[in-house]
Amino acid sequence: MRPKLFKGGVAVDKRGSVSFNNSLVLKKVKRFYIVKNNKKNFVRAWHGHKIEAKYILCITGKAKISAVKIKNFKKPSKKSKVFSWILDSKIPNVIYVPPGYANGSKSISKNMRLLIF
Repeated sequence: MRPKLFKGGVAVDKRGSVSFNNSLVLKKVKRFYIVKNNKKNFVRAWHGHKIEAKYILCITGKAKISAVKIKNFKKPSKKSKVFSWILDSKIPNVIYVPPGYANGSKSISKNMRLLIF
């Protein structure tokens, strides 16, 4: 399986707004954590897992999320295809990073925060 974007949406009316992602199912999630970068253009990369998947949601600001398949964890190839997306906290899109991939993030805005399941 490849990394995937789950598109979210926002419903707005006179009362306010509701952000949602109805296509995302989190049946196997065991934990979550929040990553915060204090500086714009700060990069955290690469973090890979052989058997663990991740779902990444930007909850503050904007971030560039990238993922790359790791065929050999002892000697990763620098020629592997990198998948990248821009996440904006205004739209609840979620990136799925499957097992066997490394992921990284770059804060596009100051005080960017990611919620990672």
